[in-house]
Amino acid sequence: MATLYRPVIIRYRDKSGRTVKKDTPGAKKCRERSKTFRGRYVDATGKTKTVSLFDDREASEAKLATIVQEERDIKAGIRRRDPFRKHRETPLLCPECAGTGCSRGKKSQAACEPNHLDAYIEHLAARDDTAKHGKLSKTRLREVIDGCGFVLLEDLNAGRVAVWLKNRRSTGTSPATSNHYVTAIKSFGNWLLLDCRWPENPFGHLAKVNARVDVRVVRRALSQEELAALVEAAEHGEPFRDLSGSDKAILYLMAAFTVLRVSELASLTTASLDFRASPPTLTVEASCSKHRREDVLPLHPELALRLRIWLQEQERRTLDGGVIPFNAADGPEPLFPGTWPDRAAKMLRRDLEAARVKWLDQAATDEEREERERSDYLNYETDDGRADFHALRHTFISNLAASGVHPKLAKELARHSTISLTLDRYTHVGLVDMNAALESLPGIPETPEAQRARCMATGTGPKNVAPDVALGIGNIRSLQELSRETAAASAMTDDSRNVGSQEDLREVLQVPEKWWGGDLNPRPAGYESAALTN
Repeated sequence: MATLYRPVIIRYRDKSGRTVKKDTPGAKKCRERSKTFRGRYVDATGKTKTVSLFDDREASEAKLATIVQEERDIKAGIRRRDPFRKHRETPLLCPECAGTGCSRGKKSQAACEPNHLDAYIEHLAARDDTAKHGKLSKTRLREVIDGCGFVLLEDLNAGRVAVWLKNRRSTGTSPATSNHYVTAIKSFGNWLLLDCRWPENPFGHLAKVNARVDVRVVRRALSQEELAALVEAAEHGEPFRDLSGSDKAILYLMAAFTVLRVSELASLTTASLDFRASPPTLTVEASCSKHRREDVLPLHPELALRLRIWLQEQERRTLDGGVIPFNAADGPEPLFPGTWPDRAAKMLRRDLEAARVKWLDQAATDEEREERERSDYLNYETDDGRADFHALRHTFISNLAASGVHPKLAKELARHSTISLTLDRYTHVGLVDMNAALESLPGIPETPEAQRARCMATGTGPKNVAPDVALGIGNIRSLQELSRETAAASAMTDDSRNVGSQEDLREVLQVPEKWWGGDLNPRPAGYESAALTN
């Protein structure tokens, strides 16, 4: 038994005919027939259900008849129930607003029709994802669904998404941004599978592109001298959004020595620090951490000392050196209050420019100033990358690598999921660091015969000259010429002798340590290691 009908909808309208709320002054109650037909039927289990149909009566009758026949077949055992039938008919986006949010007016928000996108965003909120992540995921998914023309679940296709992303990249979208869309749509597909809305993830084989071929934002690590100049400029600079100069200086030091992100630094309170622990620790709450777990990090000894002095000056702690107390009624006091997280990069850039201006003004002569102006020292953006606030995180991890810290420990301190992320993206090494690594390697191995032949070819003793000069190695074209040149060089030196004992052999095999006259890879004047110091 099935019934087709158009329900009566009660609306309230004002004098001009606009739909308003019930309690609006002058609102008049109006009873109207819905333009869309509804169908009432009894399913295979005996329950009465209602389904929304179409504006056209004939199409609605045909659809309702099909539904009733399917329920009869299921009850008779002719056909099995389709567990995905309800979700097949549910749209991906709200038909009224296409995912932008239905509204009845400027301030009145209406409920959207049931759709998969809103259900997915509710799922993200239920598992305690941040509101920022939920909003960003909804925006990306809405763009993909709308751009590919998907309406129902059966329309989902990974190939169309790949083509859409390729077209976006051809119009200026970076590969990294394209990969973010891939992550969003694949997560949506996984949810469809796990929530029993679809038998498979339609985007399971959708692959990311190589983001390294077109990196739009490259960050660099600050040197120790640049970090010191930045902290000094911040401390003596102007306040920024409720942060004083000393607050900014401590903030930069904490970012460079604790690898915390902007949002995590903004979440720190007076209860986050524990100076009684050995070593002193810093705790990041799970609700504020990027990977949603509580992190207890050790503090660098010098940073802990600077923090204690800074807190004493701010009158935020007692003098017993223990855990910082707080008023339980008011809650813990933020260490860095204000709206600075929204403009953290702008704040650091301004202090970096102030540090460079001071460095330029310290030039003794005009020639020195011109030379400094040509330098990239303390520049916000150089050939190596950009020095924004997140670059302080790169500085910390690069210093760990320069200090010889084991990659496993560096990964844990950086709180990364993989070592490759720590080593590839956040570790920056320079030519001087690579040269120091090469100097630590052992010498080129040789057999005794090869070592003896080389010593005979080069000669030994204080009167020895470079082999390329004595033998003209650059002009030798055969082994016969090498033998003749070796004999001639041996005749010109005082060390040509017969080897009659083991002592003579060891003396002949001795090679001058620095026959080239100096270090092949000399370090520049004033070079200092980028490693963290105690």
